[in-house]
Amino acid sequence: MLQRLRKDFEFFWVLNTMQPEYTSKEFSILSYIDQNSDATQRDLSEHVGVSLGTINILMKRLVKKGLVKIERMQPNSVKYFLTPRGIANKIERTYGYIVRTYRELVQLQRQIGAILVSLQKHFPSKQIWVYGPEDEFFVILDDIIHSDLISFPVQLVHDYTDVLRDGLADDALVLVWREEETIVMEQSGFPSVNILQGISYAGIQG
Repeated sequence: MLQRLRKDFEFFWVLNTMQPEYTSKEFSILSYIDQNSDATQRDLSEHVGVSLGTINILMKRLVKKGLVKIERMQPNSVKYFLTPRGIANKIERTYGYIVRTYRELVQLQRQIGAILVSLQKHFPSKQIWVYGPEDEFFVILDDIIHSDLISFPVQLVHDYTDVLRDGLADDALVLVWREEETIVMEQSGFPSVNILQGISYAGIQG
C-alpha cells in the first residue's frame, strides 16, 4: 500500500510541478522513437538523461495523450510507435522549437551588436579584436561583424598565429568567449574581455 502511494505521488508530482521541463522531455522521446523504431525504455532513459522510472511515467503520459502506441512483441518485449496524432504533435513542436531558436538567435545577435557598438563608443581609439575557436559562436560573431548591426571594423581571428603575425597594438581591445583564450591573452600580456559576461549583464538589465 505504501509503495503504491509513493508511485501515485511521484506521478502526480511529475504532472503538476514539472510540466515545462517534461514537455521538452516528451519532445525528445517522440523524436527518438520516430528515428529509432526499436527503442527501449533503457535507450530512452540514456538519450533523455532521466531514470527508467521517469521514462515509464512519461511513456504512460504519452500513451494516455494518444501520441504513442505500444505493441507487445514478446512477453518481455514491447515496441513503440508514434500515432498519427503523435507525428503531428512532433511536427508542431519541431516548428515551435525552430521559431523559438530563431528568435533567441536574433536577440543574441542584437545583444552582441549592441555590446560592440557600446565598446566602440566608449573606446573610439581602440581596435576591437575578437579571438576564439571556429565554433558555433564564432559563426554568429562573423555574421554580426558582416551585418548592418555595426558600421566599424572588427578583427575576427581564430588562430593565435594570426594574432602573432598581425600583431596586437597597445590600444587593442580583445574580446573572447572562452576561458582558454582569456588565459592565452593574459600570458601574452594582453588583457581581454569575455563578451558572454556582457551578454549576461545585458540580459539581467533587460
